[in-house]
Amino acid sequence: QLLGRVSILIPTMFDSRYILELCLKTIEKYTDYFDYQVLVCDAGIDETASGYLKGLVQQGAVRLIKATDWQRPKDDLVRAVDTPYYILMHDDVQILKHGWLTRRMKLMQRNERNAVVGSIVKNYNSQKNRFFPLGLLVKTDISRKLDLRWGKQEGFDTGALAYQRFFAQEEYKFVSYKVSKDIRHFSEMTWPKYHNAENYPELDIKLRAREEKIKMIRYLLDNKKY
Repeated sequence: QLLGRVSILIPTMFDSRYILELCLKTIEKYTDYFDYQVLVCDAGIDETASGYLKGLVQQGAVRLIKATDWQRPKDDLVRAVDTPYYILMHDDVQILKHGWLTRRMKLMQRNERNAVVGSIVKNYNSQKNRFFPLGLLVKTDISRKLDLRWGKQEGFDTGALAYQRFFAQEEYKFVSYKVSKDIRHFSEMTWPKYHNAENYPELDIKLRAREEKIKMIRYLLDNKKY
């Protein structure tokens, strides 16, 4: 029998109203694990997204916290965790299959030394590895013991510093699980909003692609195709 409450951690920013809705509705639909809560971190959202989240807070559907550092909301979320496990998510995701969380918990609890279940990817600007902080299940007490940090740090992409600290020890183990087995990631929904064209000549293309993804998300929501 699986034991332990899980906090699902979702940082969000900008005009994320419909992005968040698809994320949260598919979590609700496809999560059959018996004991979880959803924590959302506001890292700078617009009024429409804020109103949507306030309604969910009033319903008791989510806990909402405010980022102390808009560039590192994942670490704010981890500090707010009061459960034995947490799972890092993005807001621009769609859960695709029932049992997505249960499968990760089963892998975690096969061995008491297991502490992280998820994926490892390459850094954006180097060939060094990092944890992919999406669908990544972590034991809270081990995370705090090792002081795992998930936000961007100088020279580290998100998940890179946590990766470095975790693999500097041998007591606790990582279990590989491919995110795309049960989670769809729309990707590149955040960074085009806070970069400028002077530094990123392709920014206009990325912004147009982002708008098309939002149209797709709204279509999925309007037609309940999730």
